[in-house]
Amino acid sequence: MRNKDIALHGLAVLVGGLLATGATAQTEMASAVPTPQRDFLVFADKGGHLSPTAASTVRTAAAEAGSARVTLIGRPENVAPVKAELQRHGVAAKAIVVKTEAALPVARTADGLSSPADRKVEIKF
Repeated sequence: MRNKDIALHGLAVLVGGLLATGATAQTEMASAVPTPQRDFLVFADKGGHLSPTAASTVRTAAAEAGSARVTLIGRPENVAPVKAELQRHGVAAKAIVVKTEAALPVARTADGLSSPADRKVEIKF
């Protein structure tokens, strides 16, 4: 009977060790998966102003970004109001990286307004 108890105890230790190893491996795998990147896209109005909808989107991005590094991609005149709005809603200036697109001439559409592609600002974190 004593040998049977020792064998059962050894089996329990072995199974417990395997379970613990499996849990550790799952934890290590979970920490190796990068945090998903968030992307927002807003369009500035003529003159680089933000519409109420665009400003709302920037506020949502600021709330979700928290203290994360935020990258803005767009034309300088459109990035400036987005950066200012992010800062107004708690994103530190040092956490914002600006990548400006080439300052090519703004293409005009048939109605004389600039193309939305020229007014877009990408917010990534």
